[in-house]
Amino acid sequence: MPFKEGNNLGGRKKGSKNKATTEIRERFKYLLEDNMDRLHQDFDELEPKDRIKAFLDLAQYVVPKLKSTEIKQDKDQPVITIDFTE
Repeated sequence: MPFKEGNNLGGRKKGSKNKATTEIRERFKYLLEDNMDRLHQDFDELEPKDRIKAFLDLAQYVVPKLKSTEIKQDKDQPVITIDFTE
């Protein structure tokens, strides 16, 4: 029998979350919430360079990384200056 689009034969519906992953995330969330004071203390005890590294490592889970953008300009077109003033 050939594969038919949308025929999941009783499996998870498209877009639904994995129950095991959801449960692990919930437990991890509670672990962090219950130990927030200790985490702050540990963070403050780090050397400044280690604190910055830890901060940047953790930030990737909260703030999405920005992708670089390349701007190309045809050499025959004039350069436009944009002035940002209030």
